[in-house]
Amino acid sequence: MSLSQDLLAQARLLATKEPTRPKDASLRRAVSTAYYALFHLLTDEASRFLISGSERDPLRNLLTRGFTHSEMGRVAKAFSSGYGGLAPYIQHILPATTEFPAQLRAVAAAFHELQKARHIADYDVSHRLTRDMALVLVRSAESAFADWEKIRTHEAARIFLVALLMNEKWKRR
Repeated sequence: MSLSQDLLAQARLLATKEPTRPKDASLRRAVSTAYYALFHLLTDEASRFLISGSERDPLRNLLTRGFTHSEMGRVAKAFSSGYGGLAPYIQHILPATTEFPAQLRAVAAAFHELQKARHIADYDVSHRLTRDMALVLVRSAESAFADWEKIRTHEAARIFLVALLMNEKWKRR
């Protein structure tokens, strides 16, 4: 199993760990882990797309370290709106005639929402999570994994992967 799949399984385990009265820490970690599962899925997919070779390849590992949460969040927010939400420099490489998959919008939306939820879970101690809330977020990550599998080779998905890393640099052109 990959790290992202292990993290996704861990998120579900944490969300359901205590059968009654779940611990706040378990629910917070479940939300955070669900986000990191999707984060690692996307950074791994992007590094595989950009650099072939072993997953232990030092160059691939170095590339993966170049992704930033804030840039990925901005890109995901834009892609979650579909073609119309994309910046002109991305629309230019993804013509309007290209189908924009609903699954890609769903993956991007899940990433954006999970990132916001992770920030709250990790830093806002006044926020109270319920098991139901945590499970909704874990299911969102699980759905994003399934949606990604359906569209991972689509041209729009490939552009999304590169944008996760390059968006800020593209803006400066």
